[in-house]
Amino acid sequence: MEPSNSLERFTDIIKSPTDHRHYAMVRLPNGLRCALVHDPDAQQSTAAVAVAAGHFQDPNDTQGLAHFLEHMLFLGTHKYPEATAYQDFTHQHGGHHNAWTGTEYSSYYCSVDATSFAAALDRFSRFFYEPTFNPEWIAKEVNAIESEFQMKRKDELRRLYQVHKATANPAHPFSKFSVGNFATLTENGDTTGLDHRMREFFATWYRANRMTLVLAGPQSLDELEQLAHQHFSAIVGNGPSASPEQAALYLPEQRAVQLNVRPLKDARRLILAFALPSIDDDYPYKTTSFIAHLLGYEGPGSLYAELHHANLINSLAAGGGISGSNFKDFNLNMQLTAEGLAKTDQIIMAVLGAVERIKNEGLEDWRYRERQVAIANAFRFQEPARTADLAPQLAINMHHYEPHDLIFGDYRMDQLNTTKARELLNLMHVDNLRATLIHREVEVDQHEPIYGTDYQLRPFTEEQKDKWRNAQTKSIQLPAPNPYLHPLSSPLPLEEPISRQPQCYQLAEGLTLWHLQDPDFRAPKAHIYCQFTLPNVTASARHYASARLWCELMIDRLNEDCYDAEIAGLHFNIYPQHYGITLHISGYSQGIVELSKDLLQRMRSTSFSDSRFADIKQKLCVNWQSALANKPLNLLFARLNVLLQPHMYALSDLAEALDTITRASFDAWHEQLFAAVELKLFAHGDLTPNVLKPLTDCASQSFSMQADLQANMPATRDLEQLKHAGKLDARGQLETHHSDHAAMLVIQGPDTSVLQQTNMLLLNQFIQPHLFNELRTRQQLGYLVGSTYMPIEQRPHLLMYVQSSNQQAEHLCDALDEFRQHFLSQFDDRIHDELEQVKGYLIRKLREPDTNLRLRSQRLWSTISPADVSFDRLEQMALELESNTTLFFIKQLAEILATTGHHGYITATPKEL
Repeated sequence: MEPSNSLERFTDIIKSPTDHRHYAMVRLPNGLRCALVHDPDAQQSTAAVAVAAGHFQDPNDTQGLAHFLEHMLFLGTHKYPEATAYQDFTHQHGGHHNAWTGTEYSSYYCSVDATSFAAALDRFSRFFYEPTFNPEWIAKEVNAIESEFQMKRKDELRRLYQVHKATANPAHPFSKFSVGNFATLTENGDTTGLDHRMREFFATWYRANRMTLVLAGPQSLDELEQLAHQHFSAIVGNGPSASPEQAALYLPEQRAVQLNVRPLKDARRLILAFALPSIDDDYPYKTTSFIAHLLGYEGPGSLYAELHHANLINSLAAGGGISGSNFKDFNLNMQLTAEGLAKTDQIIMAVLGAVERIKNEGLEDWRYRERQVAIANAFRFQEPARTADLAPQLAINMHHYEPHDLIFGDYRMDQLNTTKARELLNLMHVDNLRATLIHREVEVDQHEPIYGTDYQLRPFTEEQKDKWRNAQTKSIQLPAPNPYLHPLSSPLPLEEPISRQPQCYQLAEGLTLWHLQDPDFRAPKAHIYCQFTLPNVTASARHYASARLWCELMIDRLNEDCYDAEIAGLHFNIYPQHYGITLHISGYSQGIVELSKDLLQRMRSTSFSDSRFADIKQKLCVNWQSALANKPLNLLFARLNVLLQPHMYALSDLAEALDTITRASFDAWHEQLFAAVELKLFAHGDLTPNVLKPLTDCASQSFSMQADLQANMPATRDLEQLKHAGKLDARGQLETHHSDHAAMLVIQGPDTSVLQQTNMLLLNQFIQPHLFNELRTRQQLGYLVGSTYMPIEQRPHLLMYVQSSNQQAEHLCDALDEFRQHFLSQFDDRIHDELEQVKGYLIRKLREPDTNLRLRSQRLWSTISPADVSFDRLEQMALELESNTTLFFIKQLAEILATTGHHGYITATPKEL
């Protein structure tokens, strides 16, 4: 078969008008289906493989084998036997890689600099036809799987997921334990038979006809096709064809049941799951998505509004749930109030009544056409994803969609499939319902042994079923026509002179507008940021807790009124930060100014009911008090922010402060919230100053501004001063309710100069794979090992971290310090070539163009938000890398590692209960 200009190539692939890429699909002689993506603007190339084999294919006596195989594939091939060869190569050529194992599919992907793509494929492709499965790594990777399992033992979603499996049909593969651990992968620690079982699994399922491949990058379609033939034709074909599972997901006695689950953290949640057949063949119609829209609607008169106004629920999400080749759970996931916890029967009655109303009145063409308009707008003006992110998604899509729908399949909505809708709605009844109630005080009588979760499965009573079978509702309304929803037109013409950087306008004392009509992303979309610098937010932990409560109350109060705008593509968020409060509005430019005006006015005038105040205060308090059970690394990142940034407060301090806030004291604080305000606006996208004028007028009329409030904010704290104050190097500083230990080495740059930022960014990129290979792969200290670069108010920081289920925090600190010292000893001419490659990658990365409007808005806002605004800092860093020799940076990085005055440790250890 000719590898280029093949007559077998398929190019009739539907794509968005905003998508500049070119697509094609080919099938290799071994049966491997391959999608080719030519992106002329991409600086990197990406390969992604999706295999139709996941934990459903695990043998019953070796559960977790598919996940274990995923780990082992990375650890050497016959041509490249060194365990770290692949990771080292991708890093040295500016790349990254990852993989995951799901129920029926596994995914592998890697990205590297385009010039190194062929060499990367020579390594990546061999995973799928000549892995070594080196026996010396089997025991180590079993330990890695065990470490991953232990790390997630207190993860609430994992615990709930395993109870779900334990209460499903044991003959269905969903019931298998997907992650695996020491007990399932070994025989009392003996790994003797694991090698054979892994090789047998690989030989059976990792066949070309069960795989899809995506190659994407700046190479032409012909070049990509040539690479596919050259590197992937060796994969063996003729594997068993993929076929749907045959066993039912649930036995009859596992339906019409209530499942009680006790979580570790305080929670009140009700999940109603209707057991449906597979919906794979319905993708052209999106029937379940349409039903979810009607049931999950949150506007006035909706199911959500009815239950929310009765103070029974805080949130409702419809349509989620597990799905596979022969099943789909249609979920309604609700967060309950204290009152709702006692009235779950009433909530279930309301949900079943809403289903009946939709069945009788909701299946109307105009409602479906509204969803078509919303989805068509999203597709026509979609913001292109990075090619590196797109490739793994397309590899999975190829298993589910027809070739021409490779991209469009996620958006396709042909027409209302009334027959299918009625079929599904007729299955959404009490005899096909599983109600999961999650709370720490529910009745339980069983213990799930893998994650240690207590639960109870009991059938609905006949009285409940009789009552619910006759559920009707008069009060719940179906959505009215959406006033915000209409087909979108082209963006506004660009105004002269065309600018590529935001322009600053000082509109009044304390009121600044930054504006950029984007010249590149020509779509009717925009982002508006409103940053309120407010001393009454940051003055103390009590003030900040009040602000967080106010933001949650505002969102809760506005969601219902703004839900139609949300459906039409206009979104908002309100959140506190260490300056004050930020309001962010995003979406289609048509209507965004009007929505922003409305939100600004409501920020001054909205009041809250006593019941919502009490419930949201209680919810926040519980979340903050239970935070010590979160992943220790997350707590260390939060702790570091509190240590380094003035006006940031620990969650435990916020919880303590919130507990003292009464309705009267909150109202008194609220009265003074906007007494001193400095407002900074940033408008970006399809907006002109003239279009923005009603918003800026509204801002100046609604708030009394003061100048220079932000300029008086204190600077980032110095690490050395913190050490002298005894706030660092106290090993065991943070006690958690999690069983893992964690340690973090913090290195702070001495100043905010471009050179120091460049040094720290370069050191992080250089050190990452060496740290991972040494502490994670070789020493097996923990599953989570890594480093990250973190600038705070332009002051650069390098963080190196480990989280472990089997090592004490003290030992982790010692291991990090030993690594630092050993790494420092290697800083001579031996590392010159590797560091030179890392430098080149960073220069390209720093100059990489923004891929969509959202990412550009985030980047520009992160520059505008601080008091010190500099739009060319990334270019300055690239120039710094270009203008200095690699030997210069070797000396710079060695000095950073050696100068311990700006080093410090923070650790997390389990609290003795």
